[in-house]
Parts: sequence; C-alpha cells; structure tokens
Amino acid sequence: MSNRTGKVTGIVGYNGKSARVVIHSGRIITVRTSHKPIIGDWVVEGELSRELSIKHGKE
Repeated sequence: MSNRTGKVTGIVGYNGKSARVVIHSGRIITVRTSHKPIIGDWVVEGELSRELSIKHGKE
C-alpha cells in the first residue's frame, strides 16, 4: 500500500482541481484539492488538508 499522508514540502503543479505536491518523504503525488496548496499543508490519506497546518500555526 502506498503512503499518501505527509506534510507538503513542495508544489510541482496546480490546475484548480488537483495538485502535484512533494510530501516530506520525498514522494510526488497528485491530490484533489479545493484550494491552492501551500508549503506546510498536509496530505491525509490522499486529500489536501489546510486544517492541520492551521492547527500547527503554519497558515
């Protein structure tokens, strides 16, 4: 099973509906998103979450 959870450390691309991001493990993954990703966002089970970055004070 592939790990699709981790902190976003880089943005490869974003088209308004999905994003290619680099997570802390170094993996590049594509996730569906409702917002433009930023470094510090989290990917949890393949979905982009800004809530975790806000909880950790990284907004």
